[in-house]
Amino acid sequence: MRILSVGNPTWVKNRPNMSVSISQISSHFSTELSGSLLAVGSKKTFGTGEHVFFEGDQATFLPIILAGTIKMVRYPEAGKEIIIGMFQAGEIFAIPPAMDGKTFPATAVAIEDSSLLLVPREDFLELMRSSSEFSSLVLNRMCGILRDRAETVQIMATPSAEHRIATVILRLAGEMKAGEIKKITHRRQDIAEMAGLSLETTIRGIRKLAKNGHLKIIGGRIFVETTENLRALVR
Repeated sequence: MRILSVGNPTWVKNRPNMSVSISQISSHFSTELSGSLLAVGSKKTFGTGEHVFFEGDQATFLPIILAGTIKMVRYPEAGKEIIIGMFQAGEIFAIPPAMDGKTFPATAVAIEDSSLLLVPREDFLELMRSSSEFSSLVLNRMCGILRDRAETVQIMATPSAEHRIATVILRLAGEMKAGEIKKITHRRQDIAEMAGLSLETTIRGIRKLAKNGHLKIIGGRIFVETTENLRALVR
C-alpha cells in the first residue's frame, strides 16, 4: 500500500480509481491512454481558491485537469501575485517538476471548482516509457510551456502597460479563424496578474485599447474580432 501526499491532503492508492468516469477524460485522450491514466491516477476535487500545491512542495505527482480551471502563480513580493499559467479541462501542467522529481517552482490554485487526476510520478515516468501517445502529448505540451514562458518574459520586459495587456489578451485569444469573434472570459484581475500590473492600471489600459479599436467591451466583457491590430501594437 502506498501513501501519497499532495499538499496537506492525503489518500491511499491501492486500486484503480473507479470514481472517475471514462467520459471525463476520454474526450481529451484515446480510450487506451484514458484507461491507463485512470488505472494509476487518483481523483481530487478543489474548491475555488483552494491550493493544489505550493511553491517549494516536492513534486510527487503529475496533475491532469478533468474539469475547471487552475492557475499557476508566483509571489515576487508581499501582496503581489503574477499568473504564469492558466490551465483548463484536458490539460496537463507542472510537467518539468513531475519529470525531475524536484520541487514545484510555483503555486497552483483553483480559480473555480475543479477536478484533477493526480498521477504518481513513478507511474507518469512509466507511461512516458511505454506509451508513444502519452510521451508525444507530454513533449508537445512541454513545447507549449516553453512558448508560454518566453511570452511571460516578453510581457514582464515591456515597460508599456498597454503593450503588456495587449500581449496577454493575444495569448488568451489564441489562434482565431477568419470571421471569428473571441470572447475573453478571464476577469480583469486575472489579466492584471498575468501582466504584472495593478487592477486599476489594467482597467484603464483595457478601456484605452477599446477606445482605439483594438478590442470591444460589450456588457463588461472583452471581445476580440481580429488580432491584427493587437499584434501590430506589440511589435
